[in-house]
Amino acid sequence: MSDEKSKPVDDLKQGLGLLFKAAKGAVEKLPTDKIEDVVKDGAKEVGKAFESVANEIDKVFNKATGAPPPPEASAKPDEEEKKEPPAAPPAEAQPYDDAYAPEPPKGPRVG
Repeated sequence: MSDEKSKPVDDLKQGLGLLFKAAKGAVEKLPTDKIEDVVKDGAKEVGKAFESVANEIDKVFNKATGAPPPPEASAKPDEEEKKEPPAAPPAEAQPYDDAYAPEPPKGPRVG
């Protein structure tokens, strides 16, 4: 009679094997072409949420410290990449030009 009974451990192994085989077959048949677009859209929304939270924290911090708020960014991130970098100041604006050492400090030495 003991030969007719199946062993529970063997049944469990066989059942889990079939379950994983079915899951693998189902995953391989899922369409994945639109997943990239969904992930990109989700990342954009998360970025917007972080920016919103950061702005609110900045407002509260500036209100508590009395500091003036930073200037608002008028351009979107995509437009900022297209902007040219600001021009370098004219050479005349730098009165002391020594490539080896900075200008010596003025005034008495302390400490």
